[in-house]
Amino acid sequence: MEFVKPLEPILIIDDMQDIRDYLNQILTGLGFDDILESRDFESAKTVIEEKSPNVIFLDIELPNTDGTDILEYLNDRHPHTHVVMCSGHNSLENVQNTWELGAKGFIAKPFNAKKVDSVMKRLELMETITN
Repeated sequence: MEFVKPLEPILIIDDMQDIRDYLNQILTGLGFDDILESRDFESAKTVIEEKSPNVIFLDIELPNTDGTDILEYLNDRHPHTHVVMCSGHNSLENVQNTWELGAKGFIAKPFNAKKVDSVMKRLELMETITN
């Protein structure tokens, strides 16, 4: 299924290049083409301010920054951005904590196209309902 473009641009924030590449490949396969990447929050801030991404895939465990701190920053400054948290630790506590902080989705690593597709469809539905 090809998506309507309101979910773009999409930003991937992850310190691991192979994770960014893989997620980019999945999103491209789902029909998205406006995909941005950052390896850390410092470089992401500029991209966020200049490009105003509608969806951000955010690694919870970044060097020098906790993903939940970034989530709080995004909720304060960009409340309409859909943030999807990504983590290799999908404990109930981890998932619950990110939902309570305002994440719109959670994907456990390693993720696959089916998981990403499911999250994007949910975000598209949320976007349709709120507009």
